[in-house]
Amino acid sequence: MIKVLDKIDFVLRKILVSTAAIALMVILFMTCANIVLRRLGYPLQGTFELTGLFGAVVAAAALGYTQKKKENIAVDILVNHLPKPLRILASISNDAFSAAFSILASWQIAKIGLRHIASGEVTETLRIIAYPFIFITAAGFASLGFVFIIDLFKNFAPKGEQQ
Repeated sequence: MIKVLDKIDFVLRKILVSTAAIALMVILFMTCANIVLRRLGYPLQGTFELTGLFGAVVAAAALGYTQKKKENIAVDILVNHLPKPLRILASISNDAFSAAFSILASWQIAKIGLRHIASGEVTETLRIIAYPFIFITAAGFASLGFVFIIDLFKNFAPKGEQQ
């Protein structure tokens, strides 16, 4: 079962990381173009607004990937000195709490996206819809929660199935 979950997670994370990479390139090119065009007297309108939207996508879409690679910041100086059973308990507690928090955050962010759709809300400067960016952000948090759930299952899996 864990192998199937890992494969699903891999595909979802690959899509989200690709989305984050594209969003980061858009930010880079847009900012460079704005710098050049501003010098020529033709600044790009809405650059700040789009940078914020795409920045949220970059940060959120990479959450699951960085957690899977264990590249998020972890403070384990105290946990490393605990006996193995307590380390396992701490890991289980952390994974369960983090999964719950991430899924709750994803759900609340998605609710904001639904409110944006219902109200027809658009961005202030460019007047574009923001809910696609909001839903990608929600998907990033859902991916993070999914990684924590898989890690939680691995704590209870037989030794051969943990990878």
